[in-house]
Amino acid sequence: MPKDMQQQKVIEADMAREVEDVDDPDQAKTEKFVAVKGRKETLHSDDVLQSKEVVQQKEAKASKLAPIPQVPATPAPTVKGRRALARLNEELANLHALKERCRQMCLSIFFRRDTTINSIGFTSSIPGEGKSFLASIAALSLSQDSSVPVTLIECNWEHPSLHEVFGCDATPGLAEWLRGECGDNDMRRQIAQNLTVIPAGSGKQDAVRLLQQMRGDGLKNLLSPRHEQLLLVDLPPVVTAGYGSLAATLVDTLIVVVRAGVTTDRMIAETCEQLKDLPLQGIIMNQMQSKIPNWIRQLL
Repeated sequence: MPKDMQQQKVIEADMAREVEDVDDPDQAKTEKFVAVKGRKETLHSDDVLQSKEVVQQKEAKASKLAPIPQVPATPAPTVKGRRALARLNEELANLHALKERCRQMCLSIFFRRDTTINSIGFTSSIPGEGKSFLASIAALSLSQDSSVPVTLIECNWEHPSLHEVFGCDATPGLAEWLRGECGDNDMRRQIAQNLTVIPAGSGKQDAVRLLQQMRGDGLKNLLSPRHEQLLLVDLPPVVTAGYGSLAATLVDTLIVVVRAGVTTDRMIAETCEQLKDLPLQGIIMNQMQSKIPNWIRQLL
């Protein structure tokens, strides 16, 4: 017999004995009903308390086993954050446009019908106009678009930076190889399947002599025994580097990089004057943020 039924039988037996001592039967029945009801409510309250304790114990055990992680609230974007995001999107769009501009220009030069051009030089008026970065973008794009091997050569001993762009060693490079201090393979950095980078090395002190050596031997014959290679050359600035115009004579054609809002019209005019006897393919405007003069637009 269940425990609850046993307790109820005991209660009814006790109440029956108590009723025998009462003279009024109706009063006895009433007292018996009240007593039994009270006992039942007490038992029900005890069961409720026990069930609550069991639930609390289960919740405490569950909280110890698998604590609920507190997820921090994500703050709403501020006006400053939205402006920064807009600037970032603008920079990405500008970078994509520059990449496509370099890609189209190099493809049209190298793969033109009956072309004899095998080398393109990237130059500028002053440092900081992004020519090294754009030359790197052009080299990567060409290596992906063509099965012909591409070699990117750095002749800018004033401000060498290709080793930082591609994350490779700065030396030994072109200068060490020209001085006979290293072998041909030692100066080359294999970046991708069709892309090789030759950093400038340490040649600032004897840059003019190294350039004259390269002019005498010929860039194509000196660096590319295989005539199917495409050469891109990162050249020094024309205005600020004393040997800028001399270095520009190494390549078959030139691309001038101009940073809008940084390079003045006077500097651009001086650059074009020094390069007037050399084949100039065009001008690439980097970060167009200011009004471009009409005479420059005609060169684009």
